[in-house]
Amino acid sequence: MYPRMMAGSLYSIGWQIITDPDLVSLVRRAYTQGVVMDTWMHGEWQAEITPGAQSQLRERARGLASQVSAHQITWPVYPLTSRYLSHLFQAVLTSMALFTVHTQSHAKQVAEGDVEHAFATLRQFADQEPWGLSAVVRTFHVIWSFEDLNALRYFGRLSRNEFLSGVSHRPWVMELLADQLSLYMRMGLVKESLTGKGEMLRLMPRGRHVLEELEKILEESGELAWRANQQRWDIFRTMDYDTVFHTVIPDSDEATRDFLDLLPLKPGMQVLEVGAGTGRVCVDTGLWERVLPEGQVIAVEPSTTMATNLQEKSHRLHIPNLQVVQARAEDLPLNDSQFDLTLAVAVLHFTDVEEAVREMARVTKPGGWVAAVVPPSNMDIREIPMVALWLRPLSELADEFGLPFGDRNGLPPGQLEEAFHKALLQDVRVWPAPGTVTAEDHRAFFTFFVRGAAFFQHTLARLPYRERVHLLQHLEKRGEQIADQTQSGEKRHIFYGEAIWGRVPLT
Repeated sequence: MYPRMMAGSLYSIGWQIITDPDLVSLVRRAYTQGVVMDTWMHGEWQAEITPGAQSQLRERARGLASQVSAHQITWPVYPLTSRYLSHLFQAVLTSMALFTVHTQSHAKQVAEGDVEHAFATLRQFADQEPWGLSAVVRTFHVIWSFEDLNALRYFGRLSRNEFLSGVSHRPWVMELLADQLSLYMRMGLVKESLTGKGEMLRLMPRGRHVLEELEKILEESGELAWRANQQRWDIFRTMDYDTVFHTVIPDSDEATRDFLDLLPLKPGMQVLEVGAGTGRVCVDTGLWERVLPEGQVIAVEPSTTMATNLQEKSHRLHIPNLQVVQARAEDLPLNDSQFDLTLAVAVLHFTDVEEAVREMARVTKPGGWVAAVVPPSNMDIREIPMVALWLRPLSELADEFGLPFGDRNGLPPGQLEEAFHKALLQDVRVWPAPGTVTAEDHRAFFTFFVRGAAFFQHTLARLPYRERVHLLQHLEKRGEQIADQTQSGEKRHIFYGEAIWGRVPLT
């Protein structure tokens, strides 16, 4: 039996746990190792789970719950029943299995092999953690508690029934909400009042204090940024990326060819492209042809989906000298001094710039070149008159949250040049790189900039699930209405990014 505890004591213990200095790194370790809560934030499509996989999920979850129960793990000094733990681990394993499917180009359903992969990943993570399986419990209580309390902050009040259904904010693990609500109320985070509309829940000052701490954990751990990137890759997976990109940035290929013309490309060179995507540079603009007959292009891309699409495009076009490697720019699995030229086009603003440039310089031969193009940091698509009117609700929401309108639009002036100098590159030269962005096809524009490119996910991630879905639906309809009433000249704008190169020292 557990002693009956006063709300103040329970709150104090809970506060001590969420202010544990290791909690930020724990959350970071979890999502970087694949222990993730993924698809609930996207709402784009849901892979089918086969009956065999569903049965396996329940079985694996019950086994994990039994192990936790045997060690009498509580959160915090609060009994977690076997039923609760089973639901928790099933939700986590389901999400991890879906995440595996979502990172594959052609997978349509979760099979038993995906469940086993999720289970092995979770066990490996837990075996490395001092807290063992309870590290999983702690991680997801941070994420789920944030969603629960954030919904109450956003809506002001929610009926008990709506909260427990999870329809507004957490439909993916609604089985746990009754137990969670009981804990919140015992800790004094949430209060229930009887009103003319029935039993209504509202966030107490103590609850706001906890919510702010949880939000800080998710910010500092990078979990919110991870959400944004996963949104981008998931949307890019399900759309015709090449068509959408060329529709929204119509002169991209011409501008890229102009950039390549300035580089010291010669037949026989060994060239590396970082962040190759679906091959817009290395294939579509003919980079591979410029180094024939003896040269080779290595294309590095972190997204499984895009790397697979690039590989298929290369095979379809019978390109003889292109090799695709799935990896991050900050951690290139390539030898030192391997390439004559290393380049990255419109990708470094999605990376840790200094680490990425340092890696690009490392794998480039002495005397070889490192080159890049990035969009401007001050690129504000509201400079397109139609878009300023269209996305006003999103702009107002960012202001309300105290956030910039866009995120990862580009790099501040001088940051890329500074990274080149820190990587000890010489003869560094920077020049303007113009590009046209158009919303003339408003559906393609919305798919790329709002749904896909993660420019606004830092704002959308702070909305409860239902509001996030409703806002996107509202913006799509609003775009259709405004597009019909806007002239072509009010739908496009020219932006100026930065192009840069530098040489690796000979000694």
